[in-house]
Amino acid sequence: MLAGIRSHSVLPAAAIFLFSLLLLLPCSASSQGVKMVMVTEQWPPFRINDEKSPSGFRGIDIDIVRKLEEVLGITIEIQRVPWARALEMMRNGQADMVTGAAHTVEREIFMHYVPVSYYAVHPVFYTQKGKGQVIRSYQDLYGKTIGYSLNSAYFEPFNSDTKLNKVGLSTESQLLQVLALKRLDLVIGTEPNISYDRARLGYLEVLEPTVYQPLEKTELFITLSRKSKKAMEYGPGMERALRTFMKDGTIKALLREYR
Repeated sequence: MLAGIRSHSVLPAAAIFLFSLLLLLPCSASSQGVKMVMVTEQWPPFRINDEKSPSGFRGIDIDIVRKLEEVLGITIEIQRVPWARALEMMRNGQADMVTGAAHTVEREIFMHYVPVSYYAVHPVFYTQKGKGQVIRSYQDLYGKTIGYSLNSAYFEPFNSDTKLNKVGLSTESQLLQVLALKRLDLVIGTEPNISYDRARLGYLEVLEPTVYQPLEKTELFITLSRKSKKAMEYGPGMERALRTFMKDGTIKALLREYR
């Protein structure tokens, strides 16, 4: 009788244990071998050129992506393309995700914004040394030649103001170089990115911020291509992971490393 009682108590426990394992298997197995493609370009300190890195980049965004890989059990392949090309690849489903994306209504049509902003940048205007006092209000922008990064969103009314004389270039580094050559009156960029490039390019004594600076901030998001079924399936998992990173101090720790 004792043997019979033991067998009845052990078998259910073993069955429950095996059933629990089976519940876990589909989730982990479905993640194995999953590769997502992230497209991006240099945008320090979020994406910094690094020849020693397999992806060609290091920086805040890269560290966040590696953390997401660990939590989700997937591989995220980083490909270098110009920002305009990156957005087009997201539009047609050739790429799965981008990082550091500002929200616009037009982009939301083809990109899903993971609803956790991990950082906020703010727009800033720069000009040649000694001319910063000239621009004291938004109205002072009129009549000036203003450089901006193509396919970038800054603030309203600047983004949609067709009366401003705006010249689009590929990167903030190019904007600063052309401004230093006095081929532009002003450039608009985002902090802390443009300050990082200004110091890196040796323009601390050549260029300066204008007196007028917008008060608006631009929140940054990870976005997923709406045409990528694979990416959209991992959206909820990314959201949970990012919320955890924000809550447990992971993001703050990563930001400190690049200050």
